Amino acid sequence: MRRFLACYDIHRGYERRCGKKIALHDPRAWAAVMKFAQDFKPDVTILGGDTLDCGSVSHHNRNKPRAIEGFRLQSDAEETVKEVIKPLERVTKEEMVYILGNHEDWIEDLLDRDPAMEGLVNLQDLLELKDWVTIQQGASYTFGKLRFIHGDQISGGVNAAKNAVEAYMENVRLGHFHTYQAATKTSAVDHKLGKTGIVVPCLCTKNPKYNEGKPNRWMQGFLYGYVADDGIFTDHVVTIINGRCIVNGKEYRE
Repeated sequence: MRRFLACYDIHRGYERRCGKKIALHDPRAWAAVMKFAQDFKPDVTILGGDTLDCGSVSHHNRNKPRAIEGFRLQSDAEETVKEVIKPLERVTKEEMVYILGNHEDWIEDLLDRDPAMEGLVNLQDLLELKDWVTIQQGASYTFGKLRFIHGDQISGGVNAAKNAVEAYMENVRLGHFHTYQAATKTSAVDHKLGKTGIVVPCLCTKNPKYNEGKPNRWMQGFLYGYVADDGIFTDHVVTIINGRCIVNGKEYRE
């Protein structure tokens, strides 16, 4: 039996709000995850996409120099390596998986706009991922009877979990929507193994500038579980509230 930890939508990076540099990532939430990971010691760790925000090279910020004044992709990546990549490498026993999300794909958009940069800017080098399995955007990683995707290939908003399990007809885990949803699907002709779709909460802050202060469904949390040799699994979503979570009766916090 093997243990796994899956984290989605850390969005390591910054935005400018009211002239101030504001973190998009939440250090307290991430500290709680790492305290748990140090105890749990996963065999497999999965970063499910949008780990690096890449807002400094986003097409959304083109022609908006004030929005990214002083921001650098390199420094965001260096922080991510120090605070996310290396700590996870130290606690993971076997395999580390990095799924590219739509935010990491903004680097590809940058290269499309300026092909002369190709070979000079790439995510694997920026985040020192030579020991990681890298899954391209839109593709998936399979572990036992679980399939992990980023989630930007799924539509639906409040129906994202339902749409994911119906699209894949497998046990699918995704992020992207920054919320917590679950849906089930059992075939009328094959009911031996019901299928589940779970949208895993995010690990970024919950009130980005572009939301303009409107209410949303965002939650913070992560996923962990166990996969048997035959692929059967049990997994659990942990929600984080104000930088704190409780797993198996133990509290984890900064």
